[in-house]
Amino acid sequence: MSLASQRKLILTAIICLLLYQVGTWITILAGAVWGAGAAVIVAVVSYVCARLAKRGATSTIWFLIPTLLFTVIPLLAKAWSLLTSQTGIVDMLVDLVPLLVGFVIPVGLLSVVYLDLRKKSVLPE
Repeated sequence: MSLASQRKLILTAIICLLLYQVGTWITILAGAVWGAGAAVIVAVVSYVCARLAKRGATSTIWFLIPTLLFTVIPLLAKAWSLLTSQTGIVDMLVDLVPLLVGFVIPVGLLSVVYLDLRKKSVLPE
């Protein structure tokens, strides 16, 4: 499989994780219509940033912006809700683990691999 194909598959996995998590998060807070709207917004922002990142080999900032934005915001919202609740530390960790294991860690790992593949595809062979 070529580096370009690997990059496309990894980018697709990252976008799917972002769409799912942001859509789920907004659906819980505001309802299904807003969750679907949020998923559309994530898809549009990811698409626009991917197009901007294609323009230059060194423009990885356009890849990082939506990834960080749509990863950090749900994580901070979850952490804030846990810190303001009256639960113990064990309960907070139990509530935070699914978000970390099911979303934040996979997005982080896929992002590291994507950026490494991007560097390798830019280097002359």
